[in-house]
Amino acid sequence: MAKNYYETLGVKKTDSDDVIKKAYKKLALKYHPDKASDDKAKKDCEEKFKSINEAYTTLSDKTKRQQYDMGGRQGFGGGRSGGFSGAQGFGGGQGFGGSDFADAFADFFGSGNSRRQSRENLDLYESVTIKFTEAAFGCEKEIPIRKNVPCSACGGSGAKDGKFDTCKNCDGQGRIQMQQRTPWGVINQAVTCDVCNGRGKIPKEKCYTCNGNGIENKKTTVKISIPKGIDDGQTLRISGAGNASKHGNTGDLLLEVHVKSHKVFTRDRFDIHMDLPITFSQAALGDKIKIPTLSDEDLKIKIVKGTESGAVLRLKGKGIPFLDDPFYKGDQFVKIIIKTPKKLSKAQMKLFQELSKLEK
Repeated sequence: MAKNYYETLGVKKTDSDDVIKKAYKKLALKYHPDKASDDKAKKDCEEKFKSINEAYTTLSDKTKRQQYDMGGRQGFGGGRSGGFSGAQGFGGGQGFGGSDFADAFADFFGSGNSRRQSRENLDLYESVTIKFTEAAFGCEKEIPIRKNVPCSACGGSGAKDGKFDTCKNCDGQGRIQMQQRTPWGVINQAVTCDVCNGRGKIPKEKCYTCNGNGIENKKTTVKISIPKGIDDGQTLRISGAGNASKHGNTGDLLLEVHVKSHKVFTRDRFDIHMDLPITFSQAALGDKIKIPTLSDEDLKIKIVKGTESGAVLRLKGKGIPFLDDPFYKGDQFVKIIIKTPKKLSKAQMKLFQELSKLEK
């Protein structure tokens, strides 16, 4: 019968990473073989400790935990112990052979050699400014950026003519063993070789262009598709368009979008708003007036008789396409503003005076 990792650590499937870590630490201290009083008890502790280590190695890793939750323990090599190799390891420092176990302990002791702490941050952050209409309907932009790319001279290898020697510091393994004293005793922790940076080999002669780093910083152009409906301040993530590393990894490009203001329209999510100045006579008598739309085509709207200043007309579907569903659009709202003339001719003044008498 397959073991249940959650039951092994005495936790629930819904428990957080911190709860699982605390449970593991408590059990690891309790069942450490060095605490056993005799050989039989020590053997029992070793078996229990291997089970605890196996469970924590999986549940402490986000990806492994997801895979385990989906497919159970079979996805992790059946009864593999996760690196524990027997009783002789405790005190002598030879019992921990797996890097997963070392990484688990590194979380407790703050070791800078943990793989979780050594992940490279290769993401690149840039910004682009686009027009109001480009944000509404989408566009394509070519963004000039500087980023780290594989060296053009050595193809990213860091070696002149592609020739290497085996790293003597790690004997070509890419990792070396380091002893660390802990509350559980002395453990061997596998860490990345600082001479070859985990590659297991070093260039016979460094590339002159990149000085053996395998990367160079260059100005390049990235072609970006801006989706319909994007708003000011939103960020696009372009996978694989960030910096490259000498280990062959590539980050993402995070592009913050800035949208220029429009001379006519203002935006409220996916709706657009505009003011429409009209005269007293147009408001009183009614009229048909051409107004601009986002699509650059003029649209004729009807002003009904007796329209008051501040009235709002709604043009359905004339706004901005929804970002997650471009087949739907917001609306265009037109606010009527009745203009008050500041200067009147004698004829106009006479007409207003006659109108004023009729209103009384």
